[in-house]
Amino acid sequence: MKKIAFLPASLLMLGTAIGAAHASPSAGRAVNRDFAKLSADGSRAFDDIALARTALANNDTAGARKLLADANNALTRAKGDDKVFMKAESALTAPRKAPAGAHTPAATATTPAVAWLPVDGEYIVTEDLEPTSPKGTAVATANTSLNKGKPAQAAQNLQVAAVDVDFVLAIAPLDASASDVYRASNLLAGNDVKSADSALQDAQNSIRFVSEDMVGTPTGTTPAAAPKNKKKAAGH
Repeated sequence: MKKIAFLPASLLMLGTAIGAAHASPSAGRAVNRDFAKLSADGSRAFDDIALARTALANNDTAGARKLLADANNALTRAKGDDKVFMKAESALTAPRKAPAGAHTPAATATTPAVAWLPVDGEYIVTEDLEPTSPKGTAVATANTSLNKGKPAQAAQNLQVAAVDVDFVLAIAPLDASASDVYRASNLLAGNDVKSADSALQDAQNSIRFVSEDMVGTPTGTTPAAAPKNKKKAAGH
């Protein structure tokens, strides 16, 4: 589910460009630090949810059942994940810019603190850029690097051009999400496909996008392998 396209405020992609500098150690550590915030089981569960909804739309109920079984198991494992954190929605920090259609935290929410599970990450360009400008070209080059599975190199492209980028984190309420998936599984077992799909949509709609700055050099971090072939996010 993780999306690592660099998205400008008004454009999905700024085209392709050639050439890229080698990533500096600080850029690589920053990218590794950002992706280290994500829960592998949480990401897997929400991938399963999206795929299950597609399966239901294609009348593949058997495939959807298998995906939901996997999602239930992943969310059960995620309850012991050290990436989980407790916070009230009103205390979450909204990003400066969010993906189109994304739900951001409601400052007026009155719900108590709950366990949140980081399930997705996305880099957002916070500036309005012309595609042919030096910074616009840097974004295009960075996206080319991302498509090759080289996020650290992409980060370096943006650092050299001084492009302002935020790492936006997608988090889901763990207990509510697990309840929605379990409910969908039971509804599907009773062949209520429409209600099962609605329950899965509830899980997806519960995701909130919060801001995490990608700039900075962490200490004491062991670099992890960069994810490859990530999906692009919805456009702006």
